[in-house]
Amino acid sequence: MRTHLLTSTHELLERRPGARVSTTALAEHAHVSIGTVYRYFPDMDAIIDELRMTAVHNITTALSTAIARAMDQAPLDAMVTVVEGLTSAFEKHAPVLRVSYTSNEAEFGFAWADIEAPLRPLARIIPTRLRPDLDDDALDDLVFIVMGATASLCSRIALLRPPDADRTKLISVAAKMLLAAVEGA
Repeated sequence: MRTHLLTSTHELLERRPGARVSTTALAEHAHVSIGTVYRYFPDMDAIIDELRMTAVHNITTALSTAIARAMDQAPLDAMVTVVEGLTSAFEKHAPVLRVSYTSNEAEFGFAWADIEAPLRPLARIIPTRLRPDLDDDALDDLVFIVMGATASLCSRIALLRPPDADRTKLISVAAKMLLAAVEGA
C-alpha cells in the first residue's frame, strides 16, 4: 500500500506539474480512504520527502554511472555523457523536482549537497586530466563551480526546456560550455 501511495502521488505530480497535492486528492486518485493515507504517512510533506529522497538516491546513482562511463572518453564526449546522464535523471524525477523547486523551502537545493558530496572524487577526474597544472585547492574550487553549473544547466534542459528546443543540441551546447569552463579556468 505504501508503494501504491507513493506511485499515486508521483502520478498526480506528473499531471499537475509544480502543484502541491492534497491528501484528499491522493486518496481519491489512489482509490483508498483518507484514513489509509494517514495510516502510512502523517501528511503530504512526508510523502514528498520520501519521493525526494528516492529521487536523490536515483540521481546520485545515475550521475555516478555517467561519470564512470565518461572517465575514458575524449573530453567533449565525456562532458556530453555527464550532461546527458544528469539531464535524463532529472527528467525521470521531474515531478518531484518541480514540486521541490516551487515549495517555500529549498529542499532539493539542500538535497543537491547530498548528491554532490560523494561524487566529488569522481567529478575531479575529468578536470584533473584536462588541468594537471592546477593544485588541489584550485582543482577543488573548479570542481565546486563546475558541479553547480552542471546541475543548473541540466535542470534547465530537463525541466524548463521550451517545447520546440532540440534536447540533443542543448546538451551539446551545455557540454561545450562546461568543457570551456574547465579548460579556461
